[in-house]
Amino acid sequence: MYRLIATCVLGLYLVLATGTALSKRPWSDEGWFISPALNLITRGYMGTSVLEPVEPRGQQKGIDKYTYWIMPLDILAQAAWYKITGFGLFQMRMLSAVWGLVGILSWWAIMYTLSGSRNVALLASSIIALDYTFITGASFGRMDMMCAALSFAAYAAYLMLRERNLALAILASQSLVVASGLTHPNGILGLTGLIFLTLYFDRKSVRPRHFFIALIPYIIGSIGWGLYILQSPSVFVSQFIGNATAGNNNVGRLDGLLAPWSALKREISLRYLVAFGMGPHSAGSSSLAALKIFILIAYFAGIVGALFVRPIRTHRGYKALLILLGIYFVILTLIDGQKLSWYLVHMIPLFAVSLALFLNWLWTSTRGPRWAIIGPMLFFLALQLGGIVLRIRQNDYGRSYLPAVQFLKANAGSGLIMGSTDLAFQLGFDANLVDDIRLGYYSGKRPDFIVVDEIYEDAFKGIGTQNLTVYQYVIDMLANQYHPVYDHGHYKIYARNGLAR
Repeated sequence: MYRLIATCVLGLYLVLATGTALSKRPWSDEGWFISPALNLITRGYMGTSVLEPVEPRGQQKGIDKYTYWIMPLDILAQAAWYKITGFGLFQMRMLSAVWGLVGILSWWAIMYTLSGSRNVALLASSIIALDYTFITGASFGRMDMMCAALSFAAYAAYLMLRERNLALAILASQSLVVASGLTHPNGILGLTGLIFLTLYFDRKSVRPRHFFIALIPYIIGSIGWGLYILQSPSVFVSQFIGNATAGNNNVGRLDGLLAPWSALKREISLRYLVAFGMGPHSAGSSSLAALKIFILIAYFAGIVGALFVRPIRTHRGYKALLILLGIYFVILTLIDGQKLSWYLVHMIPLFAVSLALFLNWLWTSTRGPRWAIIGPMLFFLALQLGGIVLRIRQNDYGRSYLPAVQFLKANAGSGLIMGSTDLAFQLGFDANLVDDIRLGYYSGKRPDFIVVDEIYEDAFKGIGTQNLTVYQYVIDMLANQYHPVYDHGHYKIYARNGLAR
């Protein structure tokens, strides 16, 4: 029965992740992050050629030839994956789903090692596997799931090996954390968490030789990345520093370090409330999306319950997980000024684990009727799965994205198109498409068609707070030099005045 339940949970996870991958419209990030992998396997270099390299601050300097603005390991993993599966948006998203599976299995191993109970491990990993945010993250072509899964795998490796061979546990776990950091800077979460777990469980056993063993993967990783950086150090400095200090709405990525209380308010209002249905960009209709707030309430109740139940908070392993949750929350609050919701794939498993521990205590302590636990949990599960099914049924890919690109295919011909890179998944990555939110202000390029979606609308608003001259140029172009020819779903298409089509 145990294996049957575990198989059904993992099967349902894969079905929902696949359905979401097929039905969700592409996003700009997916086009940006797939471009260097495509160039690597077809041209032998890792340039992000879909982005306009002309940019005043130099942040996109040399970006068509070198990709330094993101970490390299996800690019290499994609390139290897496409050699096996072929190239495409679905293949990109399924790579994230595979990493999500790694994360789920890692948390099963973590919980089994700490609790000694297969039931606790199954409950915790099942809540993770069927979580709305986790599944959407696992069907999104970004590197966040890979980064998170490698960190979780590092914890699992350390906890499983530490009592048998501490040196091997340190080497294996630190290697996985290095891989996480070479995937995304949020690997700092995994590094900090692993240092904490090592000191928490084995500070009396760690010797100087273990420190040198831990350094081995860092040396190897630094050499590998350094060799790529040496191909163009000046471009690396421009791109990497530019992306690290970039911001939205006049808020930089690291501004939380200077204003922690403001960062905490924004963390709650912009990351959590938006992600759980209380913001303008929540998926689904506003009334139904708002129901997701009950998912957050359930997780909060699980955390509070775990903290207040003595057998949980005094259990050595469980206490470590609760402290780890606090570490993750503080770091994300302070280092991510943009409050990106997709970083929640790092937090959700810790929320799920806290809820699982509290539910297990309620169930086994027999404090009250068990139906009082089953009812709320069924509602919780229905919200998670219902939200995913609703999103799949909306089918933004087929109902909004495809009609827009079909219009462009029918009308644009060889004319220059400016719009989000996600259009390239249908128009082609070597097509006449330029992703330039400033609409040619610096490059001098004049498109025949401009595609404005949610991404470009938000980008225009951001320009309005940073550079009024460029903003007025963009608004004037759309109002006086172009006219709308298409408006459906998430997309508006403008054609240049006097264009004969």
